[in-house]
Amino acid sequence: MSDKLSSLQFKLDSRVYSKNSIIKCLYWYSDDFEITININDDHYFIIELIAKEPLNDKDFEEIRTKLNQDFIDFNLRDIVSNETKTIRELIIAKAFSHGEYDEEPKGDFDDPLGIKMP
Repeated sequence: MSDKLSSLQFKLDSRVYSKNSIIKCLYWYSDDFEITININDDHYFIIELIAKEPLNDKDFEEIRTKLNQDFIDFNLRDIVSNETKTIRELIIAKAFSHGEYDEEPKGDFDDPLGIKMP
């Protein structure tokens, strides 16, 4: 590697990483880098970050490592958000309802599934 580096390139599989999670992640790097995102025919995102200020080898490695972790972090956040969307919508609906959802659940507290014999 040379003393000063000016760009980083990443290739991410679109079947693993969502476009939204990639964009959310890269947003935090936009102050220090010019960013381009393309997708090739093999469904891979090709991402290039061009440093506004040249990087030394140590900075390059730290940013590369951090960016790899951030891609995973933001992708996981996206997965969790999608998996909990319905629950969040129900919580919000109940919070803003005017008592429509305040009925007592059916069944006995000691036997919520109605399994006990009378």
